[in-house]
Amino acid sequence: MEKNPAIADIVMQCLAQSCEVFFITDAEGVIIYANPAFETLTGYSRAEVIGKNPRVLKSGENPPQVYAAMWADLKAGRQWTGRLRNRRKDGSVYLDEQRICPVKDAAGGVKYYFATRRDVTRELELEGQLGQSQKMESLGLLAGQISHDFNNLLTVIIGSMELILEDLKPGSIGHKLSTEILRSSKESTAMIKNLMVFARRHDSHPVDTVLNEPVNEMKLLLDSLLGKGISVLYDLDEALAPAKIEPENFKQAIMNLAINAKDAMDGKGAISVKTFNAGPEGLPAALIGGVYSAFEISDTGPGIPHDVLPRIFEPFFTTKPKGKGTGLGLSTVYGMVHQNGGRIFAANRREGGAVFTIYFPAAE
Repeated sequence: MEKNPAIADIVMQCLAQSCEVFFITDAEGVIIYANPAFETLTGYSRAEVIGKNPRVLKSGENPPQVYAAMWADLKAGRQWTGRLRNRRKDGSVYLDEQRICPVKDAAGGVKYYFATRRDVTRELELEGQLGQSQKMESLGLLAGQISHDFNNLLTVIIGSMELILEDLKPGSIGHKLSTEILRSSKESTAMIKNLMVFARRHDSHPVDTVLNEPVNEMKLLLDSLLGKGISVLYDLDEALAPAKIEPENFKQAIMNLAINAKDAMDGKGAISVKTFNAGPEGLPAALIGGVYSAFEISDTGPGIPHDVLPRIFEPFFTTKPKGKGTGLGLSTVYGMVHQNGGRIFAANRREGGAVFTIYFPAAE
């Protein structure tokens, strides 16, 4: 029995110095102990939470049924494991993976609850990005095969119609119909070209480029393309590292993103264009460490609906009314960026509006 106090001291030292988050509540859920890792995770000091209920961390984003099921298990003396979206002291929301174990007295009644917590936000973000990347890769393979086959068919159709037109009398019904078939076929080749860009099946000739140069070359075109109802603000890093890209492809990506922003704002609002050096710290989870030359374009529109965000780069996916878009604009941008070794991310700004950020590895 003399060893028990020493063991208790060791246990408390382990809890205090553990990188895992531990806290203990009484049977009513009032916190009576929290280790330093709890402070690191939540931003609350132990003095601020001792004597309070863990509901201080509630974000308001969890269904009431989750808490009801949790307490039903705990009150019955059963362990509960689950994930909750909680809020830190600074207001940021994170995904909290919890395991709560009832600690019973000699009579079998619940006296305390011992809980462990772990922030799994980054893990789930990586899992989601990996799944999305795999889906886009599969779509790219499918789009590449389809575009290749259709391109061959269209080549035959266009060549044949050009020969047929030479033998038809101008102004005749046959000549008019053949002309329309030829026009439609040539328009379809543009769509096929965009699919091939998404599938990264087009020639690319990258050169060391400072992103500011193609951005500056696009200013006049963007001003005329976007119209007077939209103002464009530029914030270009003069010390921007060069990246190995194909400038013309990048210009096309800028134009597609700008047009997408214009449509989202119904032709009225502001667009911000920014370049900056990124890394090696503070990079998105999907990027490997290193230095990147980054381009960002944001707007003051309504933002991207949560259910649309995971599919926004898929070919033929569009939220525009029928006849207003092919759904290939952003997928073309995706293909161009990846063709040049970069990555593109779409998100919503806290102040409203959508933001697209492109990262190209800085040239050595």
